[in-house]
Order: sequence, then structure tokens, then C-alpha cells
Amino acid sequence: MICALLVDPDDAPDFPGGTAEVLGRPLAAYPLLAAKGARYVRRLFVQTASPAVARVAAQYGAANLTPPAPNGEERLGDEALVAHGYRQVADDMKAEKIPLELLVILFANTGAVNSTLIDEGVQALLDDPALDSAATVSRYDRWNPRRAMRETPQGRLAPYAACVEDAGAPWFPDWGAAVARPRLLDALTPASGPLAYLGREILPLKQLGGGPIDRQWQVPKLEYWLQQQGVRGSERPQPMPKLAPAPKKGRR
Repeated sequence: MICALLVDPDDAPDFPGGTAEVLGRPLAAYPLLAAKGARYVRRLFVQTASPAVARVAAQYGAANLTPPAPNGEERLGDEALVAHGYRQVADDMKAEKIPLELLVILFANTGAVNSTLIDEGVQALLDDPALDSAATVSRYDRWNPRRAMRETPQGRLAPYAACVEDAGAPWFPDWGAAVARPRLLDALTPASGPLAYLGREILPLKQLGGGPIDRQWQVPKLEYWLQQQGVRGSERPQPMPKLAPAPKKGRR
């Protein structure tokens, strides 16, 4: 079975608790809509400590997972969140004796993702066993690492990565969607490096203008992106259902 897991980094400065609204809908609705519209995804899971995101999950029929326990004021990285959520999904599949083939990883603060790219990534991994993952990426030529600068101890700017050779257009992961194999996710730990869940053989799912929504000024950009995809605004707030049932006992 192919499942989708939405994790909630909950680190957006302007939208604490996942409260951003885009085109009259909660931001977290858009990755869930993309997953529900994908022809390969059969089950949705959401891991969040935000009541706002949990209500969206209930609205779209996603199972509610237990979020990681807070670690003081230290924010958990995406890799730790993905690892924690994946193990709960894997436990559920194991209990039902259903093999988990692939996991589609989504983020509650990233709405620039569509069903077509999710299906493209899943199909590629089903066709090519050599692929570790597929991930949405956006091209940002202005942010080429060769142009980056760093501040010196003297308070001046110096090249950040002068040793980096010109290797063509820079494609940045944009946290829209990633399709990963369970063998990679099994190896994740809280100490895993950035984007460790993607492995080494990564298929780029190219799009334009993706990325998390952390600030209010980014909302119009995402609204434009969604409108170009044919998404229409909601004229009135959608009803918020009651929260999903409590997570299964024994999860941690």
C-alpha cells in the first residue's frame, strides 16, 4: 500500500499553531487535497500538535498520529518528525498485515504541491528500483550557492562557497512532496542529516515557485500559484469538524 504522511513543523513565525489561511482555506488543506487526488495514495496520516491542523486532518479523513514529545524549547528537525511519523504508519500497516510500499511525505506549511507530481514520483519509484526517492524541487537561479556570501569576523562579506564549481541550474528541494522508500525511513534517527530521508538516488519533480509559507507576505504568492493550477477560492470558511479520535494506545 502507498500512504501519505503530513508532518507539521509548526515553525512559521507568522502562523503559530498552523493557523495560516490561503484562498479561504487552511493552508494544511492543500497538501491533503493533493494527496487525496493522487491515484496511487490509499491512506492519509497526519502528525501534528496543532488543533487547527488536526481539524483539517479530520475534514479530509486522515488518521491522527501522536506527535513527538516536546524537547524543551528545542525545535525538532524535519528528519526527526518524519522518522517519528513513519514508524507509527509502519506499525499500523504491520498490525493490519499490509506491506507499506512507499510513503508520500507532505508538510502542513507547504501548499505548492499537486496530485500530478505526486503520481509522477510514485510511478517513477515503482518503475525503477534503483531510485531512492522523488522530491519536488524549484529552480532558484538567483540563490545559486556560488552567489552566496558570508559575514567575516571583521564584519565584511566574503564568498560563502567560492570553491563550488559551476554545475548548472540550482534546483532546491521545496518541501512540496517527497516519495520515499521504507528502507530509507527505517534508517532515520533524530541525528540524521538534512533531507536524509531522500537517500542518494533522487528523481527531481520539477515545478516553479514552491516552498513553505512562513510569513504573511508569502501568502499572495501561494494564492497565485494555486490559481494557476486551477484552484478556486472558498467563498466562506469551510466547516471545521470535531477532532479525530485519539491515537491508538501504545504509540510513542
